[in-house]
Amino acid sequence: MDDTNKSGVIITNTLLVLTVFALCAFIFFSCVTTKKAEPKTYTLREVEGEPVSFNETWSFVIQWHEDEYSPEFPITDLCYYYCDINCYGELIDVPKRSKLQTNPGTRVHFGMCCQSTSLTHFVISPEFGIREKIIDDIVKSAKDFDGIQLDFEYVPRRDKALYLEFVKLIREKMMENNPDQMLSVCVPGRFKISESDLYPYKELSDICDRVFVMAYDEHWSTSAPGPIASTEWSEKIADFAVTQVPQEKLIMGMPLYGRTWTDKSTSKAWYFGKLKDNMTENGVVDVSYENEIPTFTYKTEVEVTGYFNDNYSVVNLCRMYKNKDIANIGFWRIGFEDPDFWNWIQVE
Repeated sequence: MDDTNKSGVIITNTLLVLTVFALCAFIFFSCVTTKKAEPKTYTLREVEGEPVSFNETWSFVIQWHEDEYSPEFPITDLCYYYCDINCYGELIDVPKRSKLQTNPGTRVHFGMCCQSTSLTHFVISPEFGIREKIIDDIVKSAKDFDGIQLDFEYVPRRDKALYLEFVKLIREKMMENNPDQMLSVCVPGRFKISESDLYPYKELSDICDRVFVMAYDEHWSTSAPGPIASTEWSEKIADFAVTQVPQEKLIMGMPLYGRTWTDKSTSKAWYFGKLKDNMTENGVVDVSYENEIPTFTYKTEVEVTGYFNDNYSVVNLCRMYKNKDIANIGFWRIGFEDPDFWNWIQVE
């Protein structure tokens, strides 16, 4: 081989080596620079100071979620939900006291609800002949419990007097059968007295041993986004409640949960013409037929806003209530909370 050919081979080999080296370097640096970024994290405020103490601490446990409760929680009163009523006037989903393992000093209450306006009218009105039977069934089903809690949130607009009479009759039946039991009732948050209010705090506190004020759902699933229970809103409810309910009977309820809202919902029924416009606006170009029915898919951007309660926000509410000499508090519900939350609550 002459010198010219040797030089050519050397140059070719050198270029090949350099090319391979450059390719390896490219791959290496590409892997380094395209390494998956770590997800951004959020920061929550830390609670400072001492735990907050109350005379009574109430909370709720739901059937089939019993494992979310621990006897170690600083809870004096545990409400076991939900017993409901069916369309035949029969109790359904009756909780069994034996399924909950609690501390000896913890009172457990039989949680009773009625999840329909029309059914509530049917139950509390004497004209249908079912009221006395329902009252009898409730009291008998709750015989192994320390109390009964009524959470009737669907009382019809014209049935205020019927509801109050229903609560009185349950109280009387309890006194006949289980005089040591406690009767408590759940009421929505209010700022003032209203003649149209179906849940008058003072009248109910005259009948019941405890009144649980549900000071939450300031904003709800179909409202505009906002806090579940802002401090200012909760404070107004407490200021009114203390004028209507004796201190030893009042329980101020707080939320442990959060909500999310979207800026638009695409789940709806459509007029044909409007649906075609929507498809065009969102760039639908492919319509397929499944079992002879036309179908399409498109992607859209949705903005989600969330409000929730962490240890900081709930302890802040607790301290506000404590400063107002509220003796008893409650939380909806066990399972929604940060597990560390219970370290900030004490029983006096």
